[in-house]
Amino acid sequence: MIKLIMDGALFSECEMHGSNSFGMVRIAEEVVKEFVNYNEFDISFVNTVYSKKYDSFLKLFLENRYPAYRNKILSNTPILSSSLPGLSTLSRYFAKYLSLEVKCTGLDKGDIYHSFYYPFNKNIISNANIKKSITYLDIIPLRMKGYNKTLVDITKQVVKSIVSNYAISISEFSKQDLLDYNNEISADRVFVAPLAASKELFFQNKNREEWVRVKRKYSLPDNYFLSVSSTDIRRKNIPHLIKCFSQFVLQEKPRDLFLVLVGNATYNYAVVNKLNINKAVRDKIVISKRYIENEDLSVVYSNALCFFFMSLYEGFGLPVLEAMQCGIPVVTSNATSLPEVAGNAAIMVNPKDEMALCNTMNEVYNNEALRVKYAALGIDRAKNYSWKKCAEDYKTIFKKIALR
Repeated sequence: MIKLIMDGALFSECEMHGSNSFGMVRIAEEVVKEFVNYNEFDISFVNTVYSKKYDSFLKLFLENRYPAYRNKILSNTPILSSSLPGLSTLSRYFAKYLSLEVKCTGLDKGDIYHSFYYPFNKNIISNANIKKSITYLDIIPLRMKGYNKTLVDITKQVVKSIVSNYAISISEFSKQDLLDYNNEISADRVFVAPLAASKELFFQNKNREEWVRVKRKYSLPDNYFLSVSSTDIRRKNIPHLIKCFSQFVLQEKPRDLFLVLVGNATYNYAVVNKLNINKAVRDKIVISKRYIENEDLSVVYSNALCFFFMSLYEGFGLPVLEAMQCGIPVVTSNATSLPEVAGNAAIMVNPKDEMALCNTMNEVYNNEALRVKYAALGIDRAKNYSWKKCAEDYKTIFKKIALR
């Protein structure tokens, strides 16, 4: 039996965010959900964040979801810390300033220590008796400018920690990108476990009653192209998408078509205003003023004519799979990891070619047979990915690491 110790920081954050967990938190949540059912592993947890808040939320996470593991926490409660609002952040600042670390007991008895995001702290690094691995997402903050120093520093620490340890990448592209960036990292130390879209949140849902409710709730039009944004507007290439939609509308004049942007409304409004879009086009851009609630995601996606994801740089590209599972055609960029994820089940476009995207919009809008074709291809493609398969990949990888 392999003794696996998991960094509990993201499980603490999972409990903090509740049903709104995303990104690396979702990865940790979905993988551990499967791992607690594996007989080949003896699992323990540690809180590596010097914070009573993180310590208490890890305990709460295990108590609420996996009570059999509530006594499997190897880390001690931080002494010089507070769980009170305000004081919690302040105490974390001083802990970092004083280089305080959470004390853990029993690390020597573990076979593998795994972090789902945070770089290894000094206690983990200095422990030569345990193999170490980390979930590696991407090095986007090191490849593109404009990211805050904290994120850049964390990414650098993650890369550094992989050199003499192990990593589980979310895609083959992301793995190769890492190897190209740092030639000290050996390819046989980086494994790949692709992600998956939630089958509970993203599925074909053309229920008429739900559509009427959701349409009214978010003020949606009948016919629309759909895209999702984040605070990372530049990388997600939203200005390019909007400009191309504007050109398409002015040239072809589709009367009944709109572009719906969901995600961060503040940033979406800022982009549209900055681009000074023609009023006739502006009236056809619908920006959801609120985040789409989990129970409404399948309806919003399933009723779109097509999903557009023209990102310049991705480590994986989960929105592509999410749209495919909802049974709508996908147009995505032919850059970075997106061809790997989409395969031949999406229409690929150069993310910097305005004419190509305008022509694609026109073709998708006017060609129902094309939409039906790629919707079907997308559904089949999405079946290749699941969180159960992702967890199985982790299981296989941990077994390989344990034997080295």
